[in-house]
Amino acid sequence: MKLLKNNSTVVILFIIVVLMTLFLNYVLGIFPVLDFIKYLESRKNYWIIPLIVLLLIGILLFDRSMRRMVIKERIEVFNAIMRTVQDILQNSSSSIQLLIMDMKDEGVHELIMKAEKNMEELKTVIKTLAAIDPSTIELKELNKSMSIIKMHK
Repeated sequence: MKLLKNNSTVVILFIIVVLMTLFLNYVLGIFPVLDFIKYLESRKNYWIIPLIVLLLIGILLFDRSMRRMVIKERIEVFNAIMRTVQDILQNSSSSIQLLIMDMKDEGVHELIMKAEKNMEELKTVIKTLAAIDPSTIELKELNKSMSIIKMHK
């Protein structure tokens, strides 16, 4: 069903029409396309055939452009979300750095080590998010790069 899921309704309808025409041609011996062309020939309406072809090509081009536009908008939304997440993480990083400086003034060494480990993990997350390219990213690749980040006890 992946084949039908990734295609638009226009392509699916075109496939159905072609399959029905083939079925009528080979099983029932009826030739709807040939009969239609003969009808147009008897009426001298030759201009309808190029018009139909142009209409079908126009529909396919419109569908393709709409798909590209949707993908472009999804990439823009994804980039905006990633920038927001990076900003939040950067603000958290700054807060942790201030906390570490305050703890050094207080002389709390065990907590400083844990905070510095968390700081390194946060830097790794920021670098990983900065390297994401939404047009070529694969979820497996993202999971591999994000699995580096583990909270230490």
